[in-house]
Amino acid sequence: MYIEIGPASIVVKTEKGHINVEPDRTKLEAHIKEILQLIGGCLPVLKQKAYRIKRFQKLPSIAKNMIEAVKEVDEKTLTPMAAVAGAVSDEIKRYLKDDGFDFISVNNGGDISIFNEDLEKSIKISIGHINKNTHTPYLLNIKGIKDYGIATSGLGGRSLTLGLAEIGTVIANTSAIADAAATFICNKTNVDSKHVLREKAYIIDPTTDIPEEYVTLNIDKLNQEEANNALQNGLNIASILKEQKKIIDALIYLKGNMVTTITGEKNIKLEVLYGN
Repeated sequence: MYIEIGPASIVVKTEKGHINVEPDRTKLEAHIKEILQLIGGCLPVLKQKAYRIKRFQKLPSIAKNMIEAVKEVDEKTLTPMAAVAGAVSDEIKRYLKDDGFDFISVNNGGDISIFNEDLEKSIKISIGHINKNTHTPYLLNIKGIKDYGIATSGLGGRSLTLGLAEIGTVIANTSAIADAAATFICNKTNVDSKHVLREKAYIIDPTTDIPEEYVTLNIDKLNQEEANNALQNGLNIASILKEQKKIIDALIYLKGNMVTTITGEKNIKLEVLYGN
């Protein structure tokens, strides 16, 4: 089922007993509209750096989840808007669970929240290339995890980035945390370089939540040594987040090279399409 409401472009897949069963579209669309209205009513708070937000327990649950996700990842540099798409996916999944589905996938523009009651069922998710509007040769094979989220950030995506990563994909316990972590890791996949074109965010988007930050516009002239250094910087951050158990795994792609925290453990494997 495809639903497009305002800024949300959502694909929902649900199953009962391994059979595709669609949810009630009218009720689901009404719930999504309510979620978006609640977010809109909290924007003055949600556009601030998370460390400045102290008392938020009386806010709607969707706003609280956004704030808690970015505080978990890095409250000093992120605003709760770094988790908005993932938090929306999580909220829709929670709503659908009440209808007794044993499989739920909510894909909000690439930020995905999954519920898979059958732990023997393997879920394969291809890694898209944001700028080329196609998929990379890589896919994730996930098995044995019941509730989790996957999010992708990077240069050319729906949001502005401070870093150089073309793709930064994160698997975490929730899509909101994965979304925040993907943003943070991509921001840190970075080097100082005269070969990178940057501009203040408010010039690109007057409504942005990071108006005074310098965001990346173009990396075409970036050389391979700089790209490798940026990838290592991003991998260092991803590894720390994994060690702290804030994320499950991550991968970063830049200039034809990829680094990842995935080690071939039984639950998450990185595979190559058509490969051995």
